[in-house]
Amino acid sequence: MAMESVLKELESRIEELVEAYRGAETRSGELETKIGELEAEITELNAKLTSSTDANDRVAEFEKQRDELATRLEKVLGLIDGVLKRDSSTES
Repeated sequence: MAMESVLKELESRIEELVEAYRGAETRSGELETKIGELEAEITELNAKLTSSTDANDRVAEFEKQRDELATRLEKVLGLIDGVLKRDSSTES
């Protein structure tokens, strides 16, 4: 009886993790799209802007924001993958 309870708890937690992973994948896709849009915007701004210091500062800030988003996205995906791997190894 206790084993069945533990198994049901594990199953419930696995379902929660799978749902969280799906949500993270969706968010990841949204962030990747946003990054693509920001990169396109940066490219467009680069084409429009002159070489003035102010313009260069703005481009650098956009690139910094893009890099920060990419870093955060990689961290989130790494955490999710780690949790899923850990849980899958404990099921075995």
